[in-house]
Amino acid sequence: MSDIGLRVPHEYRVASNRVGGLAFTILLLSFGALLPIWKDKEFAPSTKAIGSLLVIGFCLLVIVGAARAGTLLTAEGITVRGIVRRRKLRWAEIARFAKAANPNAHAKGAPKFLTYAFRADGRKIHLPYVDDKHVLVDREVERLNALLAERRGDTD
Repeated sequence: MSDIGLRVPHEYRVASNRVGGLAFTILLLSFGALLPIWKDKEFAPSTKAIGSLLVIGFCLLVIVGAARAGTLLTAEGITVRGIVRRRKLRWAEIARFAKAANPNAHAKGAPKFLTYAFRADGRKIHLPYVDDKHVLVDREVERLNALLAERRGDTD
Protein backbone atom coordinates (compact mmCIF):
# COMPACT_ATOMS: atom_id res chain seq x y z
CA MET A 1 0.00 0.00 0.00
CA SER A 2 1.17 3.48 -0.78
CA ASP A 3 1.90 5.93 2.03
CA ILE A 4 -0.38 8.50 0.35
CA GLY A 5 -3.47 6.54 1.31
CA LEU A 6 -4.62 5.68 -2.20
CA ARG A 7 -4.81 1.94 -2.74
CA VAL A 8 -4.63 0.33 -6.12
CA PRO A 9 -7.02 -0.80 -7.48
CA HIS A 10 -9.26 2.14 -6.64
CA GLU A 11 -12.45 3.16 -8.38
CA TYR A 12 -14.39 6.42 -8.54
CA ARG A 13 -18.06 5.81 -9.37
CA VAL A 14 -21.46 7.32 -8.85
CA ALA A 15 -23.33 6.21 -5.75
CA SER A 16 -25.85 3.48 -6.51
CA ASN A 17 -28.71 5.46 -4.93
CA ARG A 18 -28.09 8.27 -7.43
CA VAL A 19 -28.41 5.86 -10.38
CA GLY A 20 -31.93 4.97 -9.25
CA GLY A 21 -32.90 8.63 -9.24
CA LEU A 22 -31.36 9.11 -12.67
CA ALA A 23 -33.23 6.07 -14.01
CA PHE A 24 -36.51 7.33 -12.63
CA THR A 25 -35.99 10.80 -14.11
CA ILE A 26 -35.00 9.51 -17.55
CA LEU A 27 -37.91 7.06 -17.74
CA LEU A 28 -40.34 9.77 -16.62
CA LEU A 29 -39.03 12.17 -19.27
CA SER A 30 -39.19 9.49 -21.95
CA PHE A 31 -42.77 8.70 -21.01
CA GLY A 32 -43.57 12.41 -21.33
CA ALA A 33 -41.95 12.47 -24.77
CA LEU A 34 -43.79 9.36 -25.95
CA LEU A 35 -47.23 10.34 -24.66
CA PRO A 36 -48.04 12.72 -27.57
CA ILE A 37 -47.03 10.03 -30.09
CA TRP A 38 -49.22 7.41 -28.41
CA LYS A 39 -52.23 9.76 -28.28
CA ASP A 40 -51.92 10.92 -31.89
CA LYS A 41 -54.26 8.98 -34.17
CA GLU A 42 -52.16 9.85 -37.25
CA PHE A 43 -49.38 7.41 -36.36
CA ALA A 44 -49.72 3.75 -37.27
CA PRO A 45 -49.45 1.27 -34.37
CA SER A 46 -46.20 -0.09 -35.83
CA THR A 47 -44.69 3.42 -35.88
CA LYS A 48 -45.71 3.93 -32.27
CA ALA A 49 -44.18 0.59 -31.28
CA ILE A 50 -40.89 1.20 -33.13
CA GLY A 51 -40.63 4.73 -31.73
CA SER A 52 -41.32 3.46 -28.23
CA LEU A 53 -38.70 0.73 -28.51
CA LEU A 54 -36.10 3.19 -29.80
CA VAL A 55 -36.74 5.68 -27.00
CA ILE A 56 -36.75 3.01 -24.30
CA GLY A 57 -33.59 1.44 -25.76
CA PHE A 58 -31.84 4.80 -25.73
CA CYS A 59 -32.94 5.41 -22.15
CA LEU A 60 -31.61 2.03 -21.06
CA LEU A 61 -28.30 2.74 -22.82
CA VAL A 62 -27.95 6.02 -20.91
CA ILE A 63 -28.91 4.48 -17.55
CA VAL A 64 -26.59 1.48 -17.88
CA GLY A 65 -23.81 3.68 -19.25
CA ALA A 66 -24.13 6.16 -16.39
CA ALA A 67 -24.07 3.33 -13.86
CA ARG A 68 -20.92 1.84 -15.43
CA ALA A 69 -19.10 5.14 -15.97
CA GLY A 70 -16.19 5.90 -13.71
CA THR A 71 -12.46 6.09 -13.24
CA LEU A 72 -10.51 2.97 -12.31
CA LEU A 73 -6.93 3.07 -11.06
CA THR A 74 -4.92 -0.13 -11.48
CA ALA A 75 -1.28 -1.10 -11.23
CA GLU A 76 -0.97 -0.73 -15.02
CA GLY A 77 -2.66 2.68 -15.32
CA ILE A 78 -6.11 4.19 -15.39
CA THR A 79 -9.27 3.20 -17.21
CA VAL A 80 -11.80 5.93 -17.91
CA ARG A 81 -15.27 4.61 -18.67
CA GLY A 82 -17.79 7.00 -20.13
CA ILE A 83 -21.36 6.23 -21.11
CA VAL A 84 -20.22 4.72 -24.42
CA ARG A 85 -16.44 5.05 -24.70
CA ARG A 86 -13.66 3.41 -22.67
CA ARG A 87 -10.07 4.66 -22.59
CA LYS A 88 -7.02 3.06 -21.03
CA LEU A 89 -3.89 5.02 -20.17
CA ARG A 90 -0.66 3.54 -18.88
CA TRP A 91 1.05 5.47 -16.10
CA ALA A 92 3.90 6.27 -18.50
CA GLU A 93 1.45 8.09 -20.83
CA ILE A 94 0.24 10.46 -18.12
CA ALA A 95 2.19 13.66 -17.46
CA ARG A 96 0.10 14.93 -14.53
CA PHE A 97 -3.31 15.27 -12.98
CA ALA A 98 -4.95 18.66 -12.42
CA LYS A 99 -8.31 20.19 -11.63
CA ALA A 100 -10.01 22.76 -13.83
CA ALA A 101 -13.14 24.83 -13.59
CA ASN A 102 -16.20 23.19 -15.11
CA PRO A 103 -17.48 25.31 -18.03
CA ASN A 104 -20.98 23.94 -17.29
CA ALA A 105 -20.88 24.73 -13.58
CA HIS A 106 -23.84 27.09 -13.99
CA ALA A 107 -26.17 24.10 -14.49
CA LYS A 108 -28.10 23.02 -11.42
CA GLY A 109 -26.24 20.31 -9.51
CA ALA A 110 -23.15 20.45 -11.75
CA PRO A 111 -19.72 20.30 -10.08
CA LYS A 112 -17.65 23.47 -10.00
CA PHE A 113 -14.36 21.65 -10.59
CA LEU A 114 -13.43 18.60 -12.70
CA THR A 115 -10.25 16.55 -12.68
CA TYR A 116 -8.25 15.73 -15.79
CA ALA A 117 -5.35 13.45 -16.67
CA PHE A 118 -2.95 15.34 -18.91
CA ARG A 119 -1.07 13.27 -21.44
CA ALA A 120 2.51 14.01 -22.48
CA ASP A 121 1.23 15.42 -25.80
CA GLY A 122 -0.90 17.98 -23.92
CA ARG A 123 -4.29 16.36 -24.46
CA LYS A 124 -6.49 16.13 -21.42
CA ILE A 125 -8.87 13.37 -20.46
CA HIS A 126 -11.74 14.00 -18.07
CA LEU A 127 -11.90 11.63 -15.09
CA PRO A 128 -15.56 10.89 -14.32
CA TYR A 129 -16.63 11.25 -10.68
CA VAL A 130 -13.34 12.84 -9.61
CA ASP A 131 -15.06 16.18 -9.09
CA ASP A 132 -16.13 18.37 -6.18
CA LYS A 133 -19.54 16.67 -5.98
CA HIS A 134 -18.00 13.27 -5.23
CA VAL A 135 -14.57 13.85 -3.63
CA LEU A 136 -12.36 16.58 -2.19
CA VAL A 137 -10.78 17.57 -5.50
CA ASP A 138 -7.58 19.19 -4.20
CA ARG A 139 -6.82 16.18 -2.01
CA GLU A 140 -7.55 13.67 -4.79
CA VAL A 141 -5.43 15.54 -7.34
CA GLU A 142 -2.56 15.53 -4.84
CA ARG A 143 -3.06 11.82 -4.16
CA LEU A 144 -3.27 11.02 -7.88
CA ASN A 145 -0.08 12.96 -8.66
CA ALA A 146 1.73 11.22 -5.77
CA LEU A 147 0.54 7.84 -7.06
CA LEU A 148 1.65 8.82 -10.58
CA ALA A 149 5.14 9.70 -9.30
CA GLU A 150 5.28 6.44 -7.39
CA ARG A 151 4.12 4.34 -10.37
CA ARG A 152 6.38 6.06 -12.85
CA GLY A 153 9.27 5.55 -10.47
CA ASP A 154 8.49 1.82 -10.46
CA THR A 155 8.80 1.62 -14.25
CA ASP A 156 12.14 3.44 -14.56
